[in-house]
Amino acid sequence: MRRYDALTVFLLLVGGVIVPVAGWVAGAVMLLVSRRWTLRDKLVGLLVWPGGLAVAVGIIAFSPTRTCVYVDGPSDRVGNCTGTTIPGWVGIPLLVLAIAGPLVTAVYLLRRARRARAAADQAE
Repeated sequence: MRRYDALTVFLLLVGGVIVPVAGWVAGAVMLLVSRRWTLRDKLVGLLVWPGGLAVAVGIIAFSPTRTCVYVDGPSDRVGNCTGTTIPGWVGIPLLVLAIAGPLVTAVYLLRRARRARAAADQAE
């Protein structure tokens, strides 16, 4: 596998984390102009999980939070909560998907690049 292929997949996976938006876009452009991958591979790389792992980082960093303040009164404890949260039954699967999607896509693209390289070597 060539370094270009590895760099392309790397940028699709974590480029958006390193340089928000521009890093992933650079990887997407490299994927589109490469002759290594088929149209199907390019569509998988661009559409399965656009943004790569930056989406998972965004979910973690920018998820809504809820803050509660409790005051102990003479007879009971009184709480006041503000904000909202993503319910665990939604947030956890979403986060798992946001991590697994880009990883599965990266493995797929690396395998396809390796197969295309091997086929090109056999043709020579």
